[in-house]
Amino acid sequence: MTQPGPKAKYLDEIECGVIWRDELQAAVVDEFQRLYDDLVKPKKKSWLFKSKEPAARGIYIYGSVGRGKTHLMDLFFDTLPDHVGKRRQHFHEFMLWLHLQLRNQGDAKDPLDKICKKLASTTQILCLDEFLVNDIANAMLLAGVLQAFNQHGIAMVTTSNVKPDDLYLDGLQRAKFLTAIDWINHNMQVLHLDGTQDYRQQEEQQHEHWYYPINDSSQMHLNECFIKLSNHATSRYDDWQINDRKLSVIKHAYKTLWCDFSALCDTPRNADDYIQIAAKIDHLIVANIPQMNSNQDNAARRFITLIDVMYEHGVKIIAEGACHYKIIYQGKKMAFEFERAASRLAELLVSE
Repeated sequence: MTQPGPKAKYLDEIECGVIWRDELQAAVVDEFQRLYDDLVKPKKKSWLFKSKEPAARGIYIYGSVGRGKTHLMDLFFDTLPDHVGKRRQHFHEFMLWLHLQLRNQGDAKDPLDKICKKLASTTQILCLDEFLVNDIANAMLLAGVLQAFNQHGIAMVTTSNVKPDDLYLDGLQRAKFLTAIDWINHNMQVLHLDGTQDYRQQEEQQHEHWYYPINDSSQMHLNECFIKLSNHATSRYDDWQINDRKLSVIKHAYKTLWCDFSALCDTPRNADDYIQIAAKIDHLIVANIPQMNSNQDNAARRFITLIDVMYEHGVKIIAEGACHYKIIYQGKKMAFEFERAASRLAELLVSE
């Protein structure tokens, strides 16, 4: 029996009551089925030409938070048979990997081409979750990377909260990024998955471990959570070393880490730092989260990245803030990104 494609799996989930039918989601699944069929069909062999077969037309899904973009991408990825070279990463992690590969190339000519050619030897389809460009270094790289994907036969699926034309909006030297936007619009099926239903917030009766305002009571709740999650193991208070930099720790035990917001987000940190932290823990307790305004956009950006990484790695969060998490950010520049982060945070805060 052949492995079912994404459409069969999606209909099975509806039948089993895992999800309910959504017409916009169903249209996205139809595109995933088209891509699935392209990837699994036998490849034509030519004895005359050894050129790489063109990449299948990828998919770029964007829309509001909680609409099931990641779930549908994962459903597609999981149904692909083993003989299809597939790779699935968070966008942050992929870009960190790419920068590392570039450093290892030294002074090689056309390093991006060499990296993508090697990637193509194992990867026919690359799935990237949370495609969000807010770093000039990444913006400058992506145009060349996408062209190399096309040349070496790598198809791409991405989820995002913004349409391609709004990527890296108002970013430094954005004109150099426009070729990447053109590539996405011409080489990927761009789909808008929107609507009013946020599937992450169906279980509103479940308890959320976000305690506010910051006072003795909220501190007591954090301590009770720590004792329970650490399974009454002996607490340790030594600081951690993350990427050769000290991370100040309140305490940690049994895959549970308790840190102050300032240690995690007020000091220079990046996605790789948070990935290393996530690999060591199952639960993260964050104390003293302030209500952030436009003067704290750097800290807000790090906080958003922290949430994204913890979500990707399945690390639950217990937190204490100055106010409810939905209004913890009061600035304008990061408002859209924080809307997505708040939705993910809602899921991470729910008790197990």
